[in-house]
Amino acid sequence: MNKNNFIKKNFLVIVLVLIFISLILFLVIREFRASKDIYNDSTLSNEHYELVTKKYEVNEYNDVIISDDDMARIYLNNYLNNMVYDTENSYYLLDEQYRNLKFGNISNYINYVNGLSDVDYTISGYFKKNAGDYIIYGIYDNSGNFYAFKTNGVMQYSVYLDENTIEIW
Repeated sequence: MNKNNFIKKNFLVIVLVLIFISLILFLVIREFRASKDIYNDSTLSNEHYELVTKKYEVNEYNDVIISDDDMARIYLNNYLNNMVYDTENSYYLLDEQYRNLKFGNISNYINYVNGLSDVDYTISGYFKKNAGDYIIYGIYDNSGNFYAFKTNGVMQYSVYLDENTIEIW
């Protein structure tokens, strides 16, 4: 049997096999490209975020969840910024009874603040405690200082700089 006779006899089989192989290759390539597109989709990737703008109506808000750790840092940073840049305001952030017992007047507090050089304000530990209508965040920094924030709403707080001058909870 020569080559031409073999091709003529089996022409239909050869064409069907070639079509079948082409179809399988097409399906494999299509599936590979589809799976690659899924992994590039920004909704599934942690590296890409799509900002969806939404127009909010009057008195409509979006819930934001903040961890206790972040809330403690926010209160401490807010108080420390006030202490550095607006010392008088930070004096009035202290609990009224506490500040009268601990400092007596604003000039004693200013002297206290001016004496706080070389303090490492990095948080070494914190706790959260519910005390009636209040939530108290107690924070310790790396220099051994203690700060208690007695909150009765978001960013509505009074500060205590120690645990001994007055009963906090």
